[in-house]
Amino acid sequence: MEFLEIFNYAFMRNALIVGILSSICCGIIGTYIVNKKMVFISSSISHASYGGIGIGVYLIYFFKLPLNDPLIFGLIFSILSGVLILILKDFFGVNGDLGIGIMMSFGMAIGIIFSFMTPGYQADMSTYLFGNILLSNSTNIISLLILDIITIIFFVIFYKAIVYSSFDENFYKLYGVPVKFVNYFMIIIISSAIIINIKTIGIILIISILTIPQATAAIIARKYSVIIYLSILFSFLGILFGLLFSYIFNIPSGPAIIVALIVIMLIVKMGAFVKGKIG
Repeated sequence: MEFLEIFNYAFMRNALIVGILSSICCGIIGTYIVNKKMVFISSSISHASYGGIGIGVYLIYFFKLPLNDPLIFGLIFSILSGVLILILKDFFGVNGDLGIGIMMSFGMAIGIIFSFMTPGYQADMSTYLFGNILLSNSTNIISLLILDIITIIFFVIFYKAIVYSSFDENFYKLYGVPVKFVNYFMIIIISSAIIINIKTIGIILIISILTIPQATAAIIARKYSVIIYLSILFSFLGILFGLLFSYIFNIPSGPAIIVALIVIMLIVKMGAFVKGKIG
């Protein structure tokens, strides 16, 4: 089959493996983000990471650091941004949306400034903005595998606390549910997922793969665990068909994946609508 023949290429096989692993972490984490109504804060973290990446390329270039990729700086910057937003909200009473808006704009501004100050890096920075899953390598695969393992273990151990805190954290605090611990640790996991997947989808589009499959799953499911499983499935299908569209039409893989996810959501929505009319 012509479709299967494209996986004769090593870069396509790597992209498929990364797609499977990304689907697992994004399906699980995205369900938490959507149910917790953290879409805006997650978007802020993804944009703030650009500041860390900009600082990273600047430091690597001018201080000759033994690093090939500035993503570690993006991870540190995004984790600090997310934690700072929660600290401002929990301990200083700063409006969450205000903190989110500040960190989002600050991160992007810092990233632009430092990348502009680094000779030859302006064009390369577009990779982080828009992503390219076809550039995936063994490092991406190992990073995603580790993230998947950590995410699965955390969700298995703290599943009830995660579900409870997603709906009414103030109520369940009274019953000893470790809401704050879950919130802060999830910020670390969300930041890690965003950074590791940046080269796949890109900073601008990463929030889509963390929300669209979950919105699609919620059309036909209500149980939290079922939404997670369906989100993983829809994420993978979106990445798979996005890869196919990218290969056939020679278009960027990141936007192709997002279009595929939206098409899947529309098909599921139409199917649910027709079923409701017939039923």
